[in-house]
Amino acid sequence: MLQGHEWSLFSHHHRPLRVTSPRPGQRSTYWLQLPYTYAIPLMTLSGLLHWLTSQSLFLAMIEISDPLGKQTPAIVMSGVGYSSISIIFVLMLGIFALLTATGMGYKNFAAETTTVGSCSAAISAACHVWGTDPEEIVGDNLRWGDVGIVPTLGVRHLAFSSEDGVRKPVFGEFYAGTGRGWK
Repeated sequence: MLQGHEWSLFSHHHRPLRVTSPRPGQRSTYWLQLPYTYAIPLMTLSGLLHWLTSQSLFLAMIEISDPLGKQTPAIVMSGVGYSSISIIFVLMLGIFALLTATGMGYKNFAAETTTVGSCSAAISAACHVWGTDPEEIVGDNLRWGDVGIVPTLGVRHLAFSSEDGVRKPVFGEFYAGTGRGWK
């Protein structure tokens, strides 16, 4: 969801590229592959759930001895104990985490863009620049959208550009490579 959201921001306003080995003008990848605003709460939630689960069930050694204090061999048994409070907290925290993830799924993307997920072919098609050399704009802030008419084809083109003239795709307009109006 976060990858799709970040991708949609490129059609909303100019942004720097996020790459593994950044050059000037680019941003590096996230340390935990997620923004810290998501990674830190998720790591805390995971640690807390694991700790509460370990406190929910535990091994108990039971030693039974004579109540009057007579010298008799003690009977030792082992069993499994449980903590109702820990189990209730695990269930509440787990349900809260699932409801939060479901609620985040209803968040709309920032702008109109093609949803590519992590498909490298779709990302490659969307990343073709038009009108400039790709090496010239790698350090610039980029925006994805309608960059104008392709002179050889007579249709509009959707691509990344560092120029200010990038606009949102127009519904019903013909774009290069689609063979039909943009939807």
